[in-house]
Amino acid sequence: MERCAVSSSDVYSEMLSRMRVLAERQWRYEKQVINLIASDNATPFHDALYPGQIIQEGLLGDRPFAGAAIHDEIEALASAIACRVFAADHANLQPHSCSQANQAAYHAVLQPGQPALALDFRGGGHLTHGLKSNFSGRNFRFSHFGVVDGQIDYDRCHELAQALRPPLIVCGSSSYPLQYDIARLRVIADSVGARLMLDLSHEAGLIAGGALPNVIPQADIVTMSLDKTLRGPYGGLILCRKELALAIDRAIHPGTQSSFPIAKLVHAARCLCETQTPVFREYAKRTIDAAQVLVRIFADVAGLVVTGGTDKHYLVLDVRGALAMSGREAERRLEAINILTSRQVLPNDASARSNEAGGLRIGTAWTSSRGYELNEFAELGLIIKAALTQPPTTSTVHEQRGSVARLVGRLRRNDVWSCHVAS
Repeated sequence: MERCAVSSSDVYSEMLSRMRVLAERQWRYEKQVINLIASDNATPFHDALYPGQIIQEGLLGDRPFAGAAIHDEIEALASAIACRVFAADHANLQPHSCSQANQAAYHAVLQPGQPALALDFRGGGHLTHGLKSNFSGRNFRFSHFGVVDGQIDYDRCHELAQALRPPLIVCGSSSYPLQYDIARLRVIADSVGARLMLDLSHEAGLIAGGALPNVIPQADIVTMSLDKTLRGPYGGLILCRKELALAIDRAIHPGTQSSFPIAKLVHAARCLCETQTPVFREYAKRTIDAAQVLVRIFADVAGLVVTGGTDKHYLVLDVRGALAMSGREAERRLEAINILTSRQVLPNDASARSNEAGGLRIGTAWTSSRGYELNEFAELGLIIKAALTQPPTTSTVHEQRGSVARLVGRLRRNDVWSCHVAS
């Protein structure tokens, strides 16, 4: 039997060609939709300050590789910029993501199996804040406080802190739309000698841009993403008090990761500097104002907006309670008309599984970065409300897709995909 001889190089050449086609399709798709996923953002296209691909590891002044003198200067300057922007004592920009930043923070102040206290996942907390199936819940003994009438139950947090006396209390969220009462959390932490950690992955850019108050100096440790509202390179950042600096640095290396790209530090420094420009500050304010516009549009649907509003760049909709549909169904209805959102677990959901979520999370960072004005958010809100409250038909879906396409097709001032941010 004759074998068909196909060389390995031909196979991989074909695979690479397919990948190019898929990548082009994905990019075309991203330019045809409106992205309201709260963890996404549109990133400015910058000329690379540093096109190199050298990696580094270790701590400042203690590298395992030669040729690190300039690397040390780059990291020291990037850290100094982060500290200045956020009024922090110490910064480490090596984490590959905020999840890894959280992991390092836990290792810096906790021993395996020790107790910790955090906002519950269904109340808006993140999976790295002690979800049982996550590394955090598997390696540490997390207990959780929740929400009452949509607001954090600080009394329960205080009660649990007194009972458990955990070394660490964590507050942060991916779907809690209100600001945290940091002063109260600080009092609770101090009453039991706990460190207070904030995960500000979503709020970081809004704080840096002056649209939200800077609560960072009131915490012991703060983690954040560079790529969400900060609209920088993908990766994480840890800020901490000076007495925790060495413990945090060692928890990153050798504790939780080894190498990192020098380019990430350079590009992170640039994005942090840009948060202090008028253009970025205008974007940060518009991001929050846009969320308020959407709240007003949805206000006439009883019980739809969780907590009745938002202080941040996202709002959460109770589509199960208000519209008798699942979060997945709401997400699919909007995806069908080229609006991207994410289903969201709610405090009253029976399960923390996203497939059984009863809510929908809508964010405004991507659209604000693309230059959408407030009147356009009002147009968008009306499209969303119609898609969620009216049974979809071929005619209505076609009409709504056309409305979305007209919004997408407009040229806008300060669209980061068509202009550079002033630096």
